[in-house]
Amino acid sequence: MDFYSKFVKRREKLNSLLCVGIDPDISKLPPSLEKVPDSLYVFSREIVDATAEYAVAYKPNIAFFEAFGSKGIEQFEKLISHIKTNHPEIPIVADAKRGDLDNTARQYAKFFFKELGVDSLTLSPYMGSDTIKPFIEDDSRMVFLLCLTSNPDSAELQQKTFSETGRTLYREVAALSEKFPAKNVGLVVGATHPKELLEIRKAHPDRIFLIPGYGAQGASLEEVISVCGKNSLVNSSRSIIFSSSGPDFAEAARKAAASVTEQMRKLLV
Repeated sequence: MDFYSKFVKRREKLNSLLCVGIDPDISKLPPSLEKVPDSLYVFSREIVDATAEYAVAYKPNIAFFEAFGSKGIEQFEKLISHIKTNHPEIPIVADAKRGDLDNTARQYAKFFFKELGVDSLTLSPYMGSDTIKPFIEDDSRMVFLLCLTSNPDSAELQQKTFSETGRTLYREVAALSEKFPAKNVGLVVGATHPKELLEIRKAHPDRIFLIPGYGAQGASLEEVISVCGKNSLVNSSRSIIFSSSGPDFAEAARKAAASVTEQMRKLLV
């Protein structure tokens, strides 16, 4: 099943938009895992299994694994395999923010889509359309282009205006996405920009939005849901996965995911 179909089926089943971000920051892992082999994988696996009842999608961030070299990448691969084997109905968005020349892009696509078998990938669109095309030659896959991100300094570039069009860089990126089918190319739009989020949604109603910045980064769920529409994944990472630093970390994450889901269901009525 392609990403879009999995996403819609899961969204409708759960009446939710919750994407659980898996960011296993080694400095924040529970002390009980300190001496556990493959602690990044073990922590992430427990979070996944505890929250699977509520996750519309998972977004594991490869940076937290890459920091440990080949041993970290091996744990990332084990996590992806675990999700695919035990929760195949839940789409996986690999948060890797790749973007490079056509021939290099093909190698990234091969690793993430052929070797790992994830459903989707985050991309930087800075180098243009020809660097996006290799990732969607298999039309069952989805990519999310960095459009308007949630970090404080995103405006340094993303809100600069092009003199030729009078549009900001983030609006140009959103317009670029229209060169591709909506089932294959979506946009990353931060929850910390609700005004701009609404603006982009009105201009691009068919695009799936991946929305970081809710929860630990401060944006309110009410604000986000009121403007993003149902064609969205609202990501929450730290506020779910680090709900507890004790041995009950997985159960605490489950309760946090359940709470967010309950709020979303009320707001999506």
